[in-house]
Amino acid sequence: MRSIRRKTELVAVAALACGCQSAPTAPIAAAGNPAPVRGGILHLASFADIKSLDPAVLSDTLTGEVAELMFAGLVDFDDQGHVIPDLAERFEQSDDGTTYRFFLRDNIFFHDGSPVRAADCKRSIERALNPDTPNSSTQFYDHIAGFDAYTSGKTPHLDGVVVEGERVLAIHLREPDATFLPAFALQILRPVCPSAGDKYEDTWQPCGAGPFELASWDKGRGLRLVRFDKWWKPGEPYLDGVDYAYGMAPVTERFKLEQGDLDIDRELSLPDMFRYMNDPKWKPLGAYDGIPSIDGEAMNVEMPPFDNVEVRRAVAAAINRDHLRLLKEPSLVPLYRVLVPVLGGDDPNFPAQKYDYEAALEHMRRAGYPYDPKTGKGGWPKAIVYPVYKQGIYEYSAQIIQQDLAKIGIHIEIKTVSYPTYLMMTKRRGATTLMPAGWQQDFPDANDFFEPIFSTSAINDEDSNNASFYSNPKLDDLIKRGRREIDPAKRKTIYDEADAIVCSDAPWAMEYQYRYYGVHQPYVKGLRWSAVWPNYVRDVWLDKRPAMHARRATGIRALLGMFE
Repeated sequence: MRSIRRKTELVAVAALACGCQSAPTAPIAAAGNPAPVRGGILHLASFADIKSLDPAVLSDTLTGEVAELMFAGLVDFDDQGHVIPDLAERFEQSDDGTTYRFFLRDNIFFHDGSPVRAADCKRSIERALNPDTPNSSTQFYDHIAGFDAYTSGKTPHLDGVVVEGERVLAIHLREPDATFLPAFALQILRPVCPSAGDKYEDTWQPCGAGPFELASWDKGRGLRLVRFDKWWKPGEPYLDGVDYAYGMAPVTERFKLEQGDLDIDRELSLPDMFRYMNDPKWKPLGAYDGIPSIDGEAMNVEMPPFDNVEVRRAVAAAINRDHLRLLKEPSLVPLYRVLVPVLGGDDPNFPAQKYDYEAALEHMRRAGYPYDPKTGKGGWPKAIVYPVYKQGIYEYSAQIIQQDLAKIGIHIEIKTVSYPTYLMMTKRRGATTLMPAGWQQDFPDANDFFEPIFSTSAINDEDSNNASFYSNPKLDDLIKRGRREIDPAKRKTIYDEADAIVCSDAPWAMEYQYRYYGVHQPYVKGLRWSAVWPNYVRDVWLDKRPAMHARRATGIRALLGMFE
């Protein structure tokens, strides 16, 4: 989803600061479209599964796709990552940047039929930030006035969130925050139905105010959303519903796409991706998304041997990113620092991490674990458990990491687990020493690659976004300064310094950016690859010409049957 993101990036293969905005993304199938029509079920699938649909505790990208349809916020993002009104008809910002005021639309409703009022928005915000809610993203909102007192349980309400009328909500910050508005556009604080209560309960039936509502959820297999007929946009959404199937092997997804039983596929193997990109029939129906992401090796700095910075530097220097790139060449772009190029990380003189085998051996010597490549003696004496999950790219990249680290005397034992087990192992304090990790940006700002995964505030004993448990007061101070600073040039200087600290201290060995490539059926119209939301299908409609759908009938009946 994060997408939230807080999110571990889901990257599937079946075979082998600046606050810059992403480049505009155009509709994949916009040219020559007739007027949208209502009707039809959109069919999506994934090899993975989801744990919760409560926006307050979203922790992965896959769940965020569904939450974007079920839960509407006062504001949201457009395709380019700009914040725009949604349930609010407009919003205002004070000149000093410390007060935001949101004016709700008239006649907006929750899925249970109750009206959405400013008081519901305040209740939902307090519910998400309640100290008893297992929310791993509370640090995004710590500039709200009264945040510390509320999240520590000293006060029953969040003083900075003020209901100024039935349709007016004000949020007061204790100091300017350049990231507040885009963070507020995320799914975490979005209004939830009165049935959610004032506190998080994992037994709550998810209910929001988005364009689709939950019809059924067969945990471990799939779920169905249906159109919410009281959505504030007249005539929208166009789809009757969206069906998700989970736990489906990527090769099965590809077969179902070609049979017409699946409408969009973003979990393509390398051979299939090349085939679709070069097939004249499919090429116009495919595109890369524009959501910045980073992947690397997270090293737990609280556990040996990675409590030694020289060992971490050795790992960062030992990994050959060009070899990793060959796993899925069109999608993997080598990365040597935290900031991706679109966010200002394109300075060739920046002191980034890099592959340097001799330097890696020297770092091991300085750490006290010298390794002799000729005799194979030395290095870290114990094997390190390295968790990966099936159907993910980590299952394949692990073999390259294993080979590269063995060359400096670090031996890893690859352990293949389920995706939920992987999340548990990599987010729990003291559970895992070394792990593959990824982060897909929540919103287009440099801060979102630092605060959620490298700040002290992102450390939790359970469900920790900071998987390396890395804490550096100087970095924390830079992150805070970057959030307060409004001037783009000054912000870039701050985040470059923060990036240099992370590259040197190496809680992560940076490896690559992952770009999703997806294809869709020709009858899927209005699909966009958003700069923020993956698989953004709010505006999708289906061409209902009979010829387009005749070949889908049998497969659709089979897929729908799983919910009956």
